[in-house]
Amino acid sequence: MEILYILDLLGTTSFALVGAYAAIRHKYDIIGIIICGFLTAVGGSTIRSLLLVEQPVYFSDSSYLAVVVVGIALAIVFFRYLPKLQSVVLIIDAIGLATFAYIGAQVAVQHGLSTIMVVIMAAITAVGGGLLRDIAMREKPQIFYKDFYATPALLLGLVYVLFPELQTAPVFIYGIIGMTIIVRLSAIRYAVEVWRPWTTGRLSLN
Repeated sequence: MEILYILDLLGTTSFALVGAYAAIRHKYDIIGIIICGFLTAVGGSTIRSLLLVEQPVYFSDSSYLAVVVVGIALAIVFFRYLPKLQSVVLIIDAIGLATFAYIGAQVAVQHGLSTIMVVIMAAITAVGGGLLRDIAMREKPQIFYKDFYATPALLLGLVYVLFPELQTAPVFIYGIIGMTIIVRLSAIRYAVEVWRPWTTGRLSLN
């Protein structure tokens, strides 16, 4: 679908921008910036492709590499202004998260994977790039502790696989993508966090 393809490219651009900006904040050189931007943008889809023994999509469609370059370039040129545009970046990032999760779930279903693996592939595609970036930067992966990020992708994967008769219906497809975007942005707006054992009482490891 043309709209889905455009959303995928937009998400790839935003992920590249976010990854490159993270490297700039850490004062990395141009090589580090490019690597972090690339990992964030296509790392998740690459992990999925490797697990499914497939050729990554950017091997055959150069548009993905082109928008990665655009995202990295935008981060380099406008990095001083990005903190003021945080709300815009978060919205585009949420679109990318939802689109990536949907594509991950769709590909998993096409390969005949089990329900749980469809859900996992949705999450891997959506957040795997950020995970690789954090590992490369020797940082604690953000999905382990920071806000409500992987959960919307997991929810999309679950909803998608539970309604097989609707999986080809455009209304359903864009509905679950829109739902995921709303869940992600609402979580940011209201500071929703994933449950942690020590939030309900005193933590003791003795």
